[in-house]
Amino acid sequence: MLRLTLINKIIMNRILSFIIIVLVFASCNNLPNKNSEKNKSGIRIISLVPSVTQELVDLGMEECIVGATSYCIVSATNKSLIVGSVIDVNIEKVLLLKPDIVFASGLTKQNDINALKSNNIKVHMLEKMHSYGEICNHFIEVGKLVGKAGLAQDIVNKSKSRVDSLINTIVVRHDSLTLFFQIGAKPIFTVIPNTFMNDYITLAGCKNIFADLTKGTVTRESVLQRNPDIIIIATMGGMGDNEKNIWEGYSELTAVKNNAIFIIDSKTASLPTVLTFTEALEQVIGFVYLKVTCKYDEENSYNYYSA
Repeated sequence: MLRLTLINKIIMNRILSFIIIVLVFASCNNLPNKNSEKNKSGIRIISLVPSVTQELVDLGMEECIVGATSYCIVSATNKSLIVGSVIDVNIEKVLLLKPDIVFASGLTKQNDINALKSNNIKVHMLEKMHSYGEICNHFIEVGKLVGKAGLAQDIVNKSKSRVDSLINTIVVRHDSLTLFFQIGAKPIFTVIPNTFMNDYITLAGCKNIFADLTKGTVTRESVLQRNPDIIIIATMGGMGDNEKNIWEGYSELTAVKNNAIFIIDSKTASLPTVLTFTEALEQVIGFVYLKVTCKYDEENSYNYYSA
């Protein structure tokens, strides 16, 4: 009798243990899966282009990015996402991540692109963008590729509305203000035509002092000779402030007389995305029509007002 009681207890303990295991397993399955919550769309994206990474963030797709470059915004807080630089890519890591699409640019090595394609990875190439219009078109295309076409179009529409509003604040001059936009220091490098950054100058109603160039390297002497009304300098990792100090040392320079030498953040001005372009253009127009034209108003009786 004692033997039967002992056996029954053993059986009951095993049954109880089994029930507990089942309940624990079931409760674990009912817990939210963090990865699935992060990537509700189900699409896995690798971006080898910092501007595209920013566009994906603007579209609310940050949690779908499974790989990026060391220069991308998402890599600053999550180093595990890094699959290489803009130029050099760890193909093995990319393949292990099993992306649905990889965004690449002309800077990505062709051998790496071929390797991805040969492994049936969809690669979307980013072409160089020469204007604000091309930036908008590209953004809409990215939106379509990641299932956010409606949101991308809405962002573009709002951006264009803002750009039009900014342009409408500009009073037409009979002589355009001349502007030098510096984006490099050693050597001195300037914004040239047929680039999206040149649109900052033209949309602001100004004239690029180097509108005749096809290459951006210039000398300090050539800037002094062309004597711009305004100088805008990209930060260039801290070199912008030094360049501003150098230019301010030339007292006969018109931009110095106008107190019209300004610094703009490189990450904002040089990143070809819809939102950063809009922000940078607003800053440029603010520099020109808030700080410069008011002086012309006083001295030459032009009816100018700030943006």
